[in-house]
Amino acid sequence: MKFKTYKKDFEYSYALGASPAIELLQNRPEDCFKIIFSPSYPDNGGKIKNLCEKYNIPCEENQKFINILSPKENCYVIGAFKKRSQTIAQNKSHVVLDNPSDMGNIGTIIRSCAGFGISDIAIIGNGADVYNPKAIRASMGAFFHVNIEYFRSVGDYLDSHNNREIYTFMLDAEHSLSDLSVTQNIYSLVFGNESSGLDYDIYKNIGKSVVINHTDKIDSLSLPIAVSIALFWFGRF
Repeated sequence: MKFKTYKKDFEYSYALGASPAIELLQNRPEDCFKIIFSPSYPDNGGKIKNLCEKYNIPCEENQKFINILSPKENCYVIGAFKKRSQTIAQNKSHVVLDNPSDMGNIGTIIRSCAGFGISDIAIIGNGADVYNPKAIRASMGAFFHVNIEYFRSVGDYLDSHNNREIYTFMLDAEHSLSDLSVTQNIYSLVFGNESSGLDYDIYKNIGKSVVINHTDKIDSLSLPIAVSIALFWFGRF
């Protein structure tokens, strides 16, 4: 296969960096079809090469490919892998992102979800491409610990997953996170776009609206921080 700079319509993507490549090899080796090394990368202990040998995955040193596929100079390992269709679980809690737009934010949120025990993420609308190498790298490989499913609308999502409490996070909300009581083990935490948030007209009658209170020194929290705070809070119950 001739490797090219990533595009959304590709059937494959790249895990840029040693940590994401190792997570790919350890968690989804069946999806990985090649590992590319920079000649300057010291594979300490031979960890990556041993995993490639274990799963019969070809690996090679090729700085030219590294330069083509990664815009950053500090990338020494790339894992090429095929995309797969994913379905989130009915019996697990979800993080739901409505039209997220920033690849770095997506990756950070994926990492937080994996860190706080949420393995299923729903993307509403034509949001950011979770397979973009920027998102995968920002997740530090946590991408390979979660399932992510796209839905055309929140209505489509609710049609498939209505056996749960829904919590919509917005500034003009009825409930404060710090005062919220969680009584159901299966829930969905819903967050809006980085700049526009959730559309009030669409979400006003869906679930319970929640605000994360903060001082008046800022107008709002960044999306990854809001998601992480909510995940920590709900993980207490």
